[in-house]
Amino acid sequence: MLPNFPKPLPEDDKPVNRTIKVDDRLYQYLVDVSVREDDLLRALRRETAQYHMARMQLSPEVGQLLALLVKLQAPKKLLEIGVFTGYSTLSMAMAMPKNAILVAIEKKQMWLDIATRYLEQAGVMDRVRAYCDKALPVMASFLEEERETFDFIFIDADKQNLLAYYQLAKQLLRPGGCMLIDNTLWWGNVADEAFTDKDTNIVRELNKIIHTDGEVELSLIPIGDGLTLVRKNTSL
Repeated sequence: MLPNFPKPLPEDDKPVNRTIKVDDRLYQYLVDVSVREDDLLRALRRETAQYHMARMQLSPEVGQLLALLVKLQAPKKLLEIGVFTGYSTLSMAMAMPKNAILVAIEKKQMWLDIATRYLEQAGVMDRVRAYCDKALPVMASFLEEERETFDFIFIDADKQNLLAYYQLAKQLLRPGGCMLIDNTLWWGNVADEAFTDKDTNIVRELNKIIHTDGEVELSLIPIGDGLTLVRKNTSL
């Protein structure tokens, strides 16, 4: 049975110290005073900018947060769903302990080739196990022998299978492990009822599922395109 979550605050009881709006000027200030982007990551970001799908790439401040969380948790076994050109992969691989392994799944060989090139330059490719395949069958194949063995999971892939990714990732994540899901604010469209397309509705549904999931703790962080941090409870 799910716990009874508190009802939303009435209009006259909403906190006044809400998250501030970040315009272009404030965003640039945030980057200037907080982002320390490695030269390889910067080179990868600039190369990716040449492609028409460049907006899929993680922003540098999100990549830095991802790396910091990896350093804080020091996971030994990581899983990434959706590599693209590898900005997140490289961020995590350079931050994880030397005895850790990162399992990365990407369905397009073109993107994986770019990621591999940068991982090799960073000297971390020997700690990355890459799969060029659709994520769902690969994740399902892990369930028999690797259930609840991953310490850290990052999901940044197609939205069509997002709900299935979350459910499978929960089964693969150990109690006390962390999962991060990107794009959970989906360009702000999730809060606008005018957007009723399939992808927006799936992200909305995922946000509702996580919010009412008594098996996890969560925080939806308004950084990048929205980043949801989930911790699997240890008392399951």
